[in-house]
Amino acid sequence: MSVQTYTCGHCHFQFNRGVTTCQGCLGTVVWGATPKEKHEAGLFGAIVGAGVGGVLMFGLPAALNKYLSMDVAMGFGLGLGALAVIAVLAGIGYVKGSLSAEKQHRGECRTFR
Repeated sequence: MSVQTYTCGHCHFQFNRGVTTCQGCLGTVVWGATPKEKHEAGLFGAIVGAGVGGVLMFGLPAALNKYLSMDVAMGFGLGLGALAVIAVLAGIGYVKGSLSAEKQHRGECRTFR
């Protein structure tokens, strides 16, 4: 049974899976996405989700009123509840973005100093 080794990107020291510090350069070994990468991807997803929610709750009724001569209230008549819908879509976007970053970096081994 052979043990798979990984190489540090900075000092080229060989190490086994599961270590958290490179013994050659004392760099931090990261397996997968860093918490910062997950958070930044989550924030981007939240912004996209909130944008989609805003268009859905306020843009769609305006377009229906203008182009189809319908009488639809802004936010579909939900009042402040429309903001709750936008917040839920932003939350879904955050989770999806964070999971996307985790999936993108799955199986990667990187070193940082």
